[in-house]
Amino acid sequence: MSVLLEQPASLVAYRPNKPTAMVVVADPRVRSTVTRHLWALGVRDVIEASSIAEARPRIGNPRDICVADVHLPDGSGLTLLSETRAAGWPNGLALSAADDIGAVRNALAGGVKGYVVTGTRTNIGLPTR
Repeated sequence: MSVLLEQPASLVAYRPNKPTAMVVVADPRVRSTVTRHLWALGVRDVIEASSIAEARPRIGNPRDICVADVHLPDGSGLTLLSETRAAGWPNGLALSAADDIGAVRNALAGGVKGYVVTGTRTNIGLPTR
């Protein structure tokens, strides 16, 4: 959204602050896709990480949203989202390839604002949807 403010000598374009984000996903293709979608939604600055270890040093500088895969190579993305909330990050979004209602409930009960099932992996023993 752009707003024009009239000044005595000129018009100045005003754009409200756009959100910032961090995307923590091990798969580089998925991470890149999520980042592109965030840019398309107007996010101005996106930090990318592929693991909890890579993301943790960045938690101290809060951003508007953290998007994290639930299944990271070095632990649970839900743990990372909990840490970002505790550090003052206002929003967290969990991604998972597995369609697991228990994980969705746990994530939402833990304060995650949203949970996206990507559908690229299925649970063993459950039919593919």
